[in-house]
Amino acid sequence: MRGFGAPQVCFAYESAMDALAAKLEIDPIELRLRNVVRTGSVLATGQVLTGSAPVREVIERCVAVPLPEPEPAHGDAIRRGVGFALGFKNIAYSEGFDDAAEAIVTLRAGADGPEAEVRTAAVDNGQGLTTVIAQIVRTELGVEHVVVSPATTDVGSAGSTSASRQTTMTGGAVQGACRAVRDELRARGGDLSEPITRTHEHHHRRTTGFDEQGQGDIHASFSFAAERAVVEVDEELGLVRVVQVASAQDSGHVVNPQGAEGQIEGGTAMGLGLALMEELRLEEGIVRNASFTDYLIPTILDVPPVVSEFVEEPEPDAPYGVKGIGELPTIVATPAIVAALRAATGRELNRVPVAPDDLLGIRPPAATACRAPIPDVPGQQAIPEYLGLGLGQQELMKAR
Repeated sequence: MRGFGAPQVCFAYESAMDALAAKLEIDPIELRLRNVVRTGSVLATGQVLTGSAPVREVIERCVAVPLPEPEPAHGDAIRRGVGFALGFKNIAYSEGFDDAAEAIVTLRAGADGPEAEVRTAAVDNGQGLTTVIAQIVRTELGVEHVVVSPATTDVGSAGSTSASRQTTMTGGAVQGACRAVRDELRARGGDLSEPITRTHEHHHRRTTGFDEQGQGDIHASFSFAAERAVVEVDEELGLVRVVQVASAQDSGHVVNPQGAEGQIEGGTAMGLGLALMEELRLEEGIVRNASFTDYLIPTILDVPPVVSEFVEEPEPDAPYGVKGIGELPTIVATPAIVAALRAATGRELNRVPVAPDDLLGIRPPAATACRAPIPDVPGQQAIPEYLGLGLGQQELMKAR
């Protein structure tokens, strides 16, 4: 799941920022602008931000996206709210780990001209890594025909497809291998009668662990993002419709604009699920959701239009100045949507997911939220009397 703990922490500190803004009677955007970090800022761990940190620009670009036009009212109970959240995430492995990725690039003569083959252990989980690798090879070697072989363990490790790291790490390895191939081709005077194969291992800058005081140069780099959500709430039924999400993200340098937009939209959809639908209910270590019927995941009908803006300030130590993209939208979407729900309803809403009963003010205490007995028969499902679902869903559960 995207975020590695950052979505939970972001929900907490962004909720606190909104509460502070209300207490101080300051616009919540203005409060954030007064306190933005920048290159040279010192974080709580003592780390100095040495890379790019265009946080003010991220906030301003997000706020500048036009709000959607009001729609004809569907009843007196419909309330619209606007919420904002700002978050950040480290890129790649941290705390002194020697993060690395390896790639092998071969250039040979083909029937229709030079062709290149890339082999890595990096896995494309749908984030578009294969496309990015092909783009890097075409950029570095100037060839059109590029074959990116399936991930293989015959190559040195590429690390995990996580931590927003593959474009930075495997992309850097492919870039280095291509440049070694290009140097050899020049040394041969352009002769490709024999294939040229080169291997390169890419490492990001060294980091440190924590010292006894919890201080250190912990992370290689950071990326920042802001999202603004517009929601409509039916105060009689507790139903929510997310009308629009505006996103602005510090992306270093965008290698593939279409793929980057897809990452923003997908990550935002996941954050929406965490805000409104997805809850794994545990009681003394027992999963109490009766089935996946009771663990709702957003569909395309739940996802609103997402307007994506990119602030491109290249990261000094990264290949092409890139930064990871996919995790940040999930981190900031959840607190932005809940902030919009607070604005629409006036309720505190200090937990997620926000159920219809929360919006109606009738959710029972957590200790009594699920009262079904744990089944004694292996494989038998407990049917909870209450799962924090909406009123209509509760009745459906009872009827079932």
